[in-house]
Parts: sequence; C-alpha cells; structure tokens
Amino acid sequence: MIERPFPFDASDTGLSAAERAFRHVWRAISQGAIAPGELVTEEGLAAGLSISRTPLRDAVQRLEALGLLVREPARGLRVPPLDLDEMAQLSATREVLEGLLAAQAARRVAAGEADAAPLRAAHDRLARVMRIADADLTLAAGLDFHEALRRLADNRAAAACHQQVLLAFERYRHLARGAAERPEHVLAEHATVVAAIEAGDAAAAERAMRRHIAAGRDIYASVLSKTLPKTGRPSPKTHGPIGFRRDPYETS
Repeated sequence: MIERPFPFDASDTGLSAAERAFRHVWRAISQGAIAPGELVTEEGLAAGLSISRTPLRDAVQRLEALGLLVREPARGLRVPPLDLDEMAQLSATREVLEGLLAAQAARRVAAGEADAAPLRAAHDRLARVMRIADADLTLAAGLDFHEALRRLADNRAAAACHQQVLLAFERYRHLARGAAERPEHVLAEHATVVAAIEAGDAAAAERAMRRHIAAGRDIYASVLSKTLPKTGRPSPKTHGPIGFRRDPYETS
C-alpha cells in the first residue's frame, strides 16, 4: 500500500490543502504512479502528502465520485482496473460534449462574439511540442487545446460536464503513448477543427471534433485490448462518431 511522498507541482501553489491533495492523487492515478488495482489507505495518502486526514478525506470523496477510487470496507481504497466499457462510455460522452462545444465556439466566432486566436495558438503550441517528441509534454499540450475549446465555447453547463469527464478519462488518454502514429493524426484532426471554427461553420466544427474523439477512442480500445486479460466478453463497438446528427441549429 502506498505511503510514499508525492512530487510537488508548481501549479499547485496557493491552493487549499484539499485541492492540492485532489490534484496530487488524481495525477498519480492518471499517470499510473498509483497503478490500476492498487490498494491505498487514507493514512498512507495523507502521509505521502504531509497533510491531515480532513482535507485528504475531501479529496478522496471527489475521486470516489469520479470512479477513480473505490472503497473496500476494512481494507482501504482501490484504484479500479482499466476497463474497455468504461473507456468507451467516457469517450462517447466526451464526443457529444466536445462536438457541442466546437459547434458553439464556431457560432460565437461567426457572430463576432469570440476570437478563435487562443484556440489557434493552442494548436500551434501542440505542433511545436510534438517536434520535441516528449510524450508527457505532448499529452499536456493536447489537453490545453481541448480546454481552450471549452473556454471559447463559453457554455457553462457543458463546460462543467466536460471537465468532470476529462478528469475521469485522463488515465485512458495516457494510453496514446502506445500508439506512435497517433500524434501526427491528432495534429491534422485539430487543424480541421480549428479551420471550421475560424470559418464559423458550426456543423463542420461539430463533425470534425466528433470524428477526432472517435478516432482516439479506436486507438485507446486497440491499445487497451492488448493489455487487459481476456475475459471472453466482446469488446464494445467504438468505431466512428456515436449517433452523429446534423447541427440542431441548422434550418431545414
């Protein structure tokens, strides 16, 4: 069971003890430092973070709500194993949300309510980072792009749901490390999304974003299916955008 110190992250400066604890443990789970199936205790986590049990308990409750920790009576907390069905469900939800965000961003640009420059800048940063060939930096820059889209869309309800889905999905996103060809495809897919949003084409932006998320889901499923023990259960169908419909704001 884990009772080791957690690395300090400069971005955590100024946060409450509970928020720091949440971010540290979330990163450890997402990046595999606390492995799927590993058992931890509140005492061990608190010791590793050098904080009291009260803020740690708040962080644990948030992680339980995300499905990243499961309480086992008289034993502690376990990180649930990676699961194809969970990955597919989270990704399908993310696909719908990000399609909505992309369409909303395009409409705001078309109406002159927003400037797509920050999204273009995030895309350009990702292109520069990819040339360094650092997997961690590439994943971080990729996440920045999707967060820039969320800000550009300015849809509070969708943004709140999107943030929770990304927090739960992050440990699956790291599976992209096992697909060497994925980064180049990501860049091309992002470019298509950015171009549609800059053009103010909501329908094209939604289509492009949903196809991007669906393509990632296929990669994650492929990598995950090679690492999980065989259960005899068929893999979930993950190919293609889930239930794509034309932009509901389009006229007939």
